[in-house]
Amino acid sequence: MAGEALRPAPRGKWEKILPRSLGLLVFLATSTSSLLRENFGLWESTTMSFGAFGLGALLLARLAAPQRKERLAQDAERGIIECAIRYPDSHPRSIRHRWLPGFAQVTPGALKFQPDLVGEGDPAGTIRPFFDVSLKGRVEPPAKRPAEVKRGWHILALETDEGLLHLAAGETGLQLLEDRLGNSTNEK
Repeated sequence: MAGEALRPAPRGKWEKILPRSLGLLVFLATSTSSLLRENFGLWESTTMSFGAFGLGALLLARLAAPQRKERLAQDAERGIIECAIRYPDSHPRSIRHRWLPGFAQVTPGALKFQPDLVGEGDPAGTIRPFFDVSLKGRVEPPAKRPAEVKRGWHILALETDEGLLHLAAGETGLQLLEDRLGNSTNEK
């Protein structure tokens, strides 16, 4: 599998701008707050500046949302999902016990996972194949959501040739897993 890579659809313009612009928006809100402090006072200037930051971030998120939805739909048609995996039976403080974000290609009875270590939507590293994959059902999320597990994702337990595997993905990914693996994910 040397040289082989999963190729998810490229991110749209606004999807690329959103994470890179948040730091700039915080800087602008902080500097604007200090400029307005003389005229409006500490709390009023801070409220106005960070309110403008919130509106800017919301606007960028709204512009990026349709592009993200279209990209995920294109990937799902090709059998690729954005997800994170971990090995729940490994030692609690080991690296295998932590969530690893990436992309998976789902085929009937099999799964190929490639990590996205940078988070730019361009997976790199060794592809991990899993065979004899069957769905075991949903898993209760931890009390504190790990950073690698995105908001709105659900966790599934999968039985593989390498043992038990937890996979976290969005609704599109769950539906693709159910369709390709032929099991129900509605069980708890």
